[in-house]
Amino acid sequence: MTKMIQLKTFFAVVLLCIPMLSEAQEEGLLLMERMKLCGGKAKIDMLNELSVIYRKTERYKAMDFARQAYRLSVEGNYPAGRALAKKNEGICWFFIGRNDSAGLCYKEALEVFTGIGDKKGISACYNNLGLIAQETGHYDEAIEKYQLSIDMDHKLGDETGVAQTMENVADIYMYQGKAKRALLVTNQCMAIYFKQSYKPGLLASYSNRAAEYDYLMQFGESIRDYTKALQIAVELHDKYQEIMINSNLGVTYWHMGKTKTALSYLNLALGMSDENDDGYNIDNTLKTMAQIYTSQKQYEKANEILAKILKRNDEKGNKRQVAVIMTSMGRNLMELNEIDKASAYLNKSLEITIGLNAPYEMLENFRNLALVNAILHNFKAADSLQDRFAKTYSELNSSDTSVVTTKVNSVYNERIKPATSSVSNWIIAFLLFALIVTISGFTYQGTKKEG
Repeated sequence: MTKMIQLKTFFAVVLLCIPMLSEAQEEGLLLMERMKLCGGKAKIDMLNELSVIYRKTERYKAMDFARQAYRLSVEGNYPAGRALAKKNEGICWFFIGRNDSAGLCYKEALEVFTGIGDKKGISACYNNLGLIAQETGHYDEAIEKYQLSIDMDHKLGDETGVAQTMENVADIYMYQGKAKRALLVTNQCMAIYFKQSYKPGLLASYSNRAAEYDYLMQFGESIRDYTKALQIAVELHDKYQEIMINSNLGVTYWHMGKTKTALSYLNLALGMSDENDDGYNIDNTLKTMAQIYTSQKQYEKANEILAKILKRNDEKGNKRQVAVIMTSMGRNLMELNEIDKASAYLNKSLEITIGLNAPYEMLENFRNLALVNAILHNFKAADSLQDRFAKTYSELNSSDTSVVTTKVNSVYNERIKPATSSVSNWIIAFLLFALIVTISGFTYQGTKKEG
């Protein structure tokens, strides 16, 4: 896509977003006018409401409203307003990508909600703390927090709340290679949302199910569900999800081998994103672009992109994403014949994925490190890694997952994988490589839900 086309696309997207921004601004302005006539708890409640209105379009403005509500709540001894304000501030930090700051806010809000017996607030905070644990790779902790949220929602009779948290549990199943279980949970959530006529939930379920279908290489079903999700996102004026869905459509078309169509969606997503407060969407979009450059053998260009994403995720403490990016960089360095650097990246990635118990990422690292050690004539290590690869593959193949592929996650499940490869292809390729190395007489030299 040329620069001129990109600019036209960007300005077209800006024009499309103006109605959404105007509507939010109009609602916010009306509320601010009303707030001038109020004081006390009513004013605090309105400030919290303003934070909710602006948090999907102007994150720092939304944070400022939450902080004003918090200050007035402390001064006026209004615990409910204080807890809600801190939770709202935490959500803004989460969207911006500052998990540490978000976590501190949620913990303070949880303490106050617990003190006043606000079960809905308690549930929301447990869910949001689970999201942070999930994003930073602490899956057992995430599931523990999600279950506490689900238990509280059951007590409240809040089926929608239960479904929203179950969506997050489905994400973790995908990380753990349990694709069929994740799909089952997503369908259960979708049934609840249809019963409740809850469109934001349907948006989440369609997005998640589309990613799960993509993961299982059922691309037609994936495109169908992403298209439905996009329609709902536009209807709800949810720019954040609209960006993410366009990015994920790019991913799916890339997996289908339709590079031109994929790039058009990816560029559209980038044009809609704000690097300051939509870093998550940008990262996932750029990762797909890096993969496309890799497929075109532009390895240095791909690694330039990946290095930027790596730095941001390292700062956020997102270990799983750090591991995935390091693996991609390691593969590209192998192609550039920088074997020692490749080995360092891949070993660090393997160390992280073992700590996270992320089997798919471990599988990919075993495969790549076996090749690296064969190139370096470390045949004993290569043989050991090959055995670990085969064992891990066997364990995954006997689980409830029908397809074993490389993947990367987003908030609603963006899974990156090669367009056509499977683990069976990998095994065949590796065995052929090992056979070539053996025949050579060992003389081969490497030439290469926020609530």
